[in-house]
Order: sequence, then C-alpha cells, then structure tokens
Amino acid sequence: MNAIETQPAKNVSPSRRRYLSKTAVAVGRRIEDLQKGVLTDKASARAALAKLRRGVNADPGEIADIWDYTHVNDVPDSASDAPTPEETAVHIAMTLYAIHQQSRSGPMHKPGFGFGRAARELIGTENENPSARSRFNALVTASTVDELRSHLRSFVQLLRSKDIGFDYAAFADDLVMFRRPGGDKKVRRRWSRDFYNLRKPDGNEAESVDVEAPASSSPSSDAK
Repeated sequence: MNAIETQPAKNVSPSRRRYLSKTAVAVGRRIEDLQKGVLTDKASARAALAKLRRGVNADPGEIADIWDYTHVNDVPDSASDAPTPEETAVHIAMTLYAIHQQSRSGPMHKPGFGFGRAARELIGTENENPSARSRFNALVTASTVDELRSHLRSFVQLLRSKDIGFDYAAFADDLVMFRRPGGDKKVRRRWSRDFYNLRKPDGNEAESVDVEAPASSSPSSDAK
C-alpha cells in the first residue's frame, strides 16, 4: 500500500510521525484545500463546508452534492452495495471537519496532532473536566462505527468550542482500522497512548504505525 509520512504540527515533537494510507492522504489534501479557502474567506470553501455539514447524519454516498469531497478512488468491483470501510471513514472525517471548522478563525485540521492528544488538551487533568472525560470514555468504548460516529459528533463540538484541532488525515486511517476485525482495539490503544503521550525509549510513538512505510517515501498519486 502506498503511504506518505505525516508532517508534525509546530507544537508536536518531530518523533511523533506516522505513515498514512492513500485514502488518508486524499482526505488530508481535500481538507487542506478547504481549510486554506475558509481561512482566506473564500465563498466557495464556505459553501463546501455548509454542504458537508448537511451530510453529517447521512450515510456515505447518500448526498450527491458532497461526492467531490467524500468519494474514494479505486473501490474494487467486488465491493458490495454497503459502504466500504474507506468510504465510511472519508465521509465521517470530511463531515466532522466541516462541523469542527465552522466559524473558527484558526485551522482545526492540524497535521501531526493526534486525536488522543486533542482529547487530552480538552479534558486536562483527572478532575479538571469530568463532563468531557465522561464523553470521551463513552466514545472510546463504542463497539460499532455508528455508535462511535454518534459520540464523535458531540465530542468534536466540544473541541471546536475550545479551538482544539487534530489531524483529520490520520483520523481517517483510524476510522478505517476501526472497521477491520479487531481494529477497534488497535484504535483504542493508539488513542490511549496518544492521550498519555507514551513513547518508546528511542522517543518514537509506541506501536502507532499500522501502515508500512514504502521503500522510498513519496507523495501518493491519489487524486484530490
């Protein structure tokens, strides 16, 4: 699988790197384009986010107006009529970002800043924000993607209220992994380690990479 290494946000240690799938890279590029447009007050970008927000409760592929932002390339001909894990992940990531960025003057997509670290910034110390911690606990114990998606909507709104962003490209890969057999446990472990900022002795994130890096790291050719 082709992959590309994330670029850490300015306030993230360079050791916290991760390799992304082609699907995640496409999500990152689409969001970066939208984010640039929104932050420079382009009407087309604001209109695109408004369309994406209307899709937050819809099923993947249900709203034709947002296909440009939620489609997945290279879906196999053998795929069933049900959304693939990649289609579900892209739809959730793009629509949640649209909610997250609404009316914010700063970027809510922050490459290199993991979802678990964003949760920690919101929750703070053990007794600092018990309501947010309770919501995060419900989120990380979700057993189905529909349950997870429901909790994510309200949690992202909490992050938005505090201007706390995270890496939506890496998050898309987490959502793909969640749909795979046993993947929910891997995602919980990754978010837990990110929340507590656990590292290996060499400073690298412990067991955080599920996508193998290519022999020579180069940008994916996945279309925007």
